[in-house]
Amino acid sequence: MSRNPFEDHDDDDDLFAEDPFADSHTAAARHNNNSARVLVDDDQDAVPLHSVRRSEDAGGFLSGVGLGGARAGSYTPVGADTDAHTGYAKRGMFSDDNSGVTKSSGGGGGFVQDDREAELRRREEALAAREQELRAREAHVQMMASGARPPLNFPPLYPIMYHAIDTEVPIGDRSTVRTIFYLWLALEAMLVFNCVACLIVMISGAADVSNSGASFGSSFVYLFTISLGSFFLWYRPVYNAYMKDSSMFFYFFFIFNGFHILFDAYMAVGVPGAGSAGIIIMLQCLSSNKKAAGALSGISFSLWILHLLASLFMYRKVRMHYTARGHTFSEAKQQAYQGFAQSSAGQTAVTTAAGAYMRSNTGNFV
Repeated sequence: MSRNPFEDHDDDDDLFAEDPFADSHTAAARHNNNSARVLVDDDQDAVPLHSVRRSEDAGGFLSGVGLGGARAGSYTPVGADTDAHTGYAKRGMFSDDNSGVTKSSGGGGGFVQDDREAELRRREEALAAREQELRAREAHVQMMASGARPPLNFPPLYPIMYHAIDTEVPIGDRSTVRTIFYLWLALEAMLVFNCVACLIVMISGAADVSNSGASFGSSFVYLFTISLGSFFLWYRPVYNAYMKDSSMFFYFFFIFNGFHILFDAYMAVGVPGAGSAGIIIMLQCLSSNKKAAGALSGISFSLWILHLLASLFMYRKVRMHYTARGHTFSEAKQQAYQGFAQSSAGQTAVTTAAGAYMRSNTGNFV
């Protein structure tokens, strides 16, 4: 019996629509399993009528990333890629069971898996480096606790102290201390360049430049006095401040690094005879048509300005760290008193004062 599947029929007729020779029980079971109307096609199995749609609807814009179904313009049933029993997508169509990474059937998920493996390797390397740093720091702390002193390593040519930022300074503060150390090294290079510039200015014999010989002599003296003073008065204190978290050393840095910032401004000005090839010396050389000396003085002026700005930035950064740590001036004074009392000079002074007090009470001043 021929029948149009698109026509609407009563429920009793649907029981025997497909197989008119089946008994009532068989037809009822078939009706329960296939309650939706179906469309029979000669080229493919029967699928639900409401599932038939165009392939661009099934894939749409996802077809560009490997999730599309059939070719564009053809009709493809949505249920063609589903399991007949479970109704879910067939295993392996859109997922990778090993990596858990969603990907298309075209193999694009391999790139995602490679990225994850590379990220895991980077994390493992970072953890290994961190573990090595912690072991080195632990060994250093144990060595200091046992009373042993690490070998002297700074300065390299004539070591007089131990200097190791990666070992003595906490991990979170190493970049700050290292930047300040680079600023100190830059200061040494600038002092050398300033001395050479003053020498060229003196040799050029510019008529408008006064006291060029005194400037060169002063710049030569700065090579030793400013180098040593800057290291022991503001770099070493900030190094100890971060290493020991000491309020007293932070105050040493604030005081003497503040003077150093003023020194940068003083050197940038270039007062004649003061030992600096700054902007005043540059203008005098250019007015005397001494271009080489003027160019060197201009470079020296620019370097001092850049060093001044960098020093101000690091000064502010250290100040913010000091405030965040909750240090106070009273704490700095207390640490200074304790340090003086524990030093040999402090103990000698205390012993002398105590002896004088006892003699004054007994009346024996001999």
